[in-house]
Amino acid sequence: MTWQIGPRLARDEPAAGAGSLFTRVWKAKAAYGFIAPFYLLFAIFGIFPIGYSVYLAFFQWSGFGPRVFVGLQNFTTLFGDSEFITSVENTLILWLGHIFILLAISLGLAMLVNIAQLRFKPFYRLVIFAPNMAAVVAMALVFSLVFTTKLGLLDQLLGHIGINVNWLGSSTWSKPSIMILNGWDMAGFYMLVFLAGLQTIDASLYEAAKVDGAGPFRRFWHVTLPGLKRILFFAFILESIGSMQIFVEPSVLTNGGPGTSSTSVGLYLYSTAFQYLKLGYASAMSIALFVMTVVVTVVVGWFWRGQLFDGA
Repeated sequence: MTWQIGPRLARDEPAAGAGSLFTRVWKAKAAYGFIAPFYLLFAIFGIFPIGYSVYLAFFQWSGFGPRVFVGLQNFTTLFGDSEFITSVENTLILWLGHIFILLAISLGLAMLVNIAQLRFKPFYRLVIFAPNMAAVVAMALVFSLVFTTKLGLLDQLLGHIGINVNWLGSSTWSKPSIMILNGWDMAGFYMLVFLAGLQTIDASLYEAAKVDGAGPFRRFWHVTLPGLKRILFFAFILESIGSMQIFVEPSVLTNGGPGTSSTSVGLYLYSTAFQYLKLGYASAMSIALFVMTVVVTVVVGWFWRGQLFDGA
């Protein structure tokens, strides 16, 4: 008889991942049971609507009666639709205003409330962030009164210095009105994001820059911006996605007018689907909006992937 001395051979040990996938899932059935409701709801209210909208994009359907297969006709019609092209232009203009003007204001506010000598910092932060806690629809209704010609608060204040602006009735000022509303709503949120980033920058870097004779602007350009590079990237991506899908602000504030001067893609998609009952065409538009959002996000990511502000 041969006796085996020492540890068993590795081939005699059961493999760490032995058993079928079903067996491993069954052993952890309690854990999967706890997370199953989320995935079930996500499949019903997330995956299914997305898949069904892709399916509808190849049909003409009003929501009632039979669906008529039209192939790529909805997409070819889309690129010849002047109103859709105008809505894309409006959305891109709003996006540019948001990511540059809004984020610049938010960064400035963050730097102000981050000043070491400033007293009552929590109070100022709360006041600036407070609009973000209100419903966007409610704020849009209030701003529609603020922007009212002659009777609006803003128009009356500007009238004292001889400036009269037809905010909501002019194709020139309708988009700036939406930008102001969006800035009022989101500036506090991005202020907190930037403030968190500012507080991670080592104070000794500013001291070293001062010793080297760098002024406030050079310290901002060579210390603050490089230190916030990742935070700025996050803010640009987040605001880009939100701006591509903007709907509530133009819907409540201007209803896309005057004319189509402030109609966003999201607002045009909504009216096409639920006012004109062109669900197939609206589904094709939703795919185009998704592609546009992805392209903008990729462009922003490509821009930030470079070594911007790394000249410090």
